[in-house]
Amino acid sequence: MKIRVESFASYRDYTRALPEDKSMEVPQGTSVAQVLAMLGVPEDAPRIVLVNGRARPSETVLAAGDHLVFFPPLEGG
Repeated sequence: MKIRVESFASYRDYTRALPEDKSMEVPQGTSVAQVLAMLGVPEDAPRIVLVNGRARPSETVLAAGDHLVFFPPLEGG
């Protein structure tokens, strides 16, 4: 199934190899955690994950057409 994956800030390197439309083919039943592992994101890396614009845990199973976004926690002062 085809999903779209985007990353921001210091995590942008993980999705650089994806096509311009940021699409990725994954098997049915693939979770967020599995996609992140496929991209080489360390399991213990702190991150915020959104699926279709909503915060979701890494165990979330993706569906065809889903839009996965991940980025590091934001800090500021």
